[in-house]
Parts: sequence; C-alpha cells; structure tokens
Amino acid sequence: MAGNRRGEEAKAQLLTAGRVAFSRRRYEEVSIVDLARSLGVAAGSISYHFGGKRGFYLAVVEAAAVEFWSELLQMRGPALDRLTRGVDTFLDLAEREPSAFEALIADVADAEVRAIGEQHRRRLRHALAVEITGSDSTPVLRAAISGCLAFIEGIVLHWLHTAEISREQVRELILANFFTTVLSAVRADPGIQLSQRVVDAVMSDSQLLSAFVVPESMTRTAGNLE
Repeated sequence: MAGNRRGEEAKAQLLTAGRVAFSRRRYEEVSIVDLARSLGVAAGSISYHFGGKRGFYLAVVEAAAVEFWSELLQMRGPALDRLTRGVDTFLDLAEREPSAFEALIADVADAEVRAIGEQHRRRLRHALAVEITGSDSTPVLRAAISGCLAFIEGIVLHWLHTAEISREQVRELILANFFTTVLSAVRADPGIQLSQRVVDAVMSDSQLLSAFVVPESMTRTAGNLE
C-alpha cells in the first residue's frame, strides 16, 4: 500500500510539472529529458507512469479538462452567480494554461486530443441543458448550446491571441451571448420549459429584462407561481 501511495504521489508530481511545462510551450517544444532532470527523476519514470511523452501530454490535457469540470461541480448558489463564476474559472484556465486550453478546443487535427475535448464538451452541454430546463435537452436547445460553446471558445482564443479587449469585456460578451442563446432557443422552440433557476436569474437582472421580450414559457412559469 505504501508503495502504491508513493507511486501515485510521484505520478501526481510529474503531472503537475507537466501542466506547467505544457502550459506555455507546444508539445514539440517540451523535452521530457529536461523536465525529468528539473524534477530530479529519471526520464524513464515518465514512460513508466504515462507510457512516454505522448501519453504524458494527453494526461496533461485531460487533467486540465477534469480540473475545470470538478470546479464547476463544486459551485453552489444562485444560477447567475454560478454562471459568472464558471466563466471566470474557464478564463482562469485559459490564462494559466493557454497551450493546453488551445489544444483542447482548437487542435482538431489531433484525433486523441479532439476526443478528450469533445467528451468534456458533451458533458458540459448536458449539464447546461439540465440547468436551463431542469431536464434533458431538445434538439433545438442542443444545437443552440453547441453554438454558444463554439462562440465562447472562439472569443476566448481571440482574446488570448490579440489582447484587443479586456477580460471583463470577454466575460460580459460570454454572459450576454449565453442568455441570448437561451432566449432565442425558447423562441425557436416554444416547447422548451425554462427551469425556475433561469427564470429567477433573468427576472433579477434589469438589463436582461429590458434587452429581451420575456418569452411565453417564462411567463407561464412565473404565472404558475402566483
């Protein structure tokens, strides 16, 4: 048992170092020999735990996605507050590990990285659909959420590459696009019933109320509470 624990600790240490190394440099720019030397371990230990540089890199990309998802699951509080904190967590990851972030959402030529990104993207799509409706999504809502995620990924990449706008502006654009997406989906598919969490979030924000016509499904939900 002690040996297994030491092995897991060594693996975790390597993974942490790998995330730092791959956060600023591309895959081909990272030397496993140099990385192992900086940690005072044999380069073979990376092959032992991860099967080589390729497996190590994929583990680093997966770890970044898992950490983001884990932080989302731990969030509590009103829907709008959780959404804002979720966006900030996403932006934190993009700033802290830009190379891993870009690999997850833009490296479509790498089938294995693409599979990792799509797995977590499907999980996030489902979670957002449940948050929005309280149940599974409809085809219209799934399409709308997919488009919204593509917008989010694209604007964050633009921000990282150009720094033309501030982080605060990026956050505001993401939040505005999300609510526009939700309300547009409801207009396109009146059968979508918004969850009370979403209704409360919109009703609590005067800018959202003034920017959009309240859809019928929201009116029905609010009316049922009277």
